[in-house]
Amino acid sequence: METVVSEGYAEHAPPLDLAGSVLCFWTSIRLTGAGGPASARRVLPDGCVDIVLGFGRDDDPASAELTEAFGVGAMTKPLIVDGRGPRLYVGVRFKPGFAYAAFGIPAAELTDERVDFDLLGDGPSELADIELQTTDAGRLSATMDLVRRRLLGSRIVPAVPRSVRAAVHRIVNAKGNLRVASIASEIGITRQQLAKQFATHVGVTPKMLARINRTQAALARADAARAAYPRQIDWSAIAFDLGYYDQPHFIDDFKALTGTTPGEWIRR
Repeated sequence: METVVSEGYAEHAPPLDLAGSVLCFWTSIRLTGAGGPASARRVLPDGCVDIVLGFGRDDDPASAELTEAFGVGAMTKPLIVDGRGPRLYVGVRFKPGFAYAAFGIPAAELTDERVDFDLLGDGPSELADIELQTTDAGRLSATMDLVRRRLLGSRIVPAVPRSVRAAVHRIVNAKGNLRVASIASEIGITRQQLAKQFATHVGVTPKMLARINRTQAALARADAARAAYPRQIDWSAIAFDLGYYDQPHFIDDFKALTGTTPGEWIRR
């Protein structure tokens, strides 16, 4: 199933055998208007990591060869992506906790970083099938096969610990509104053990993952309110419902993770 999120960008539901570890596959087609390249897009932290493949060259819109391949670690700050680059990007967004399984290196080493695919696991040999594809649908399907081999194939990767799965599940289900300090004892390990496991498998701390999820929840509520009552968003009510101590606490978190204040976000 494809969901069109914005012009040129769509998200694709993962196959059933990958649904436990993959949030979505996505495609982004570079659009050019009368005046030139598409406008910049702001990408916000979501606790996930991505593998991204680019097809075509910026100076030749008709080209279709694989020209970029890289991994993007978990983010703690917004990333501005400009309208330049390959004609097509195909990506996979892994659920929080699956960074080590996807990349084969400790997740914390990639936090807020981009790394060439050559440095991730088997590197170039994994891209051979994708480079043979001649259609965008074929490239997306071959990318799904690449992920399937990485997660379910013969590569020896450590399983995601049950404690990491449990902690991520609690944080995501609570939309970040919970006592992070109590999570470790509730799932039966020490805080130090949980912190080490998150550094390996998630790439951000439990506290940062909670902050990210709470900010994402605030944005979702703001978008829903804006659709019903444009320019009448009650940010104080959103902050209260999501458990922020006060309005300044909410604004500080919001600005750190989106790069704007709530008011600026709506105006944009």
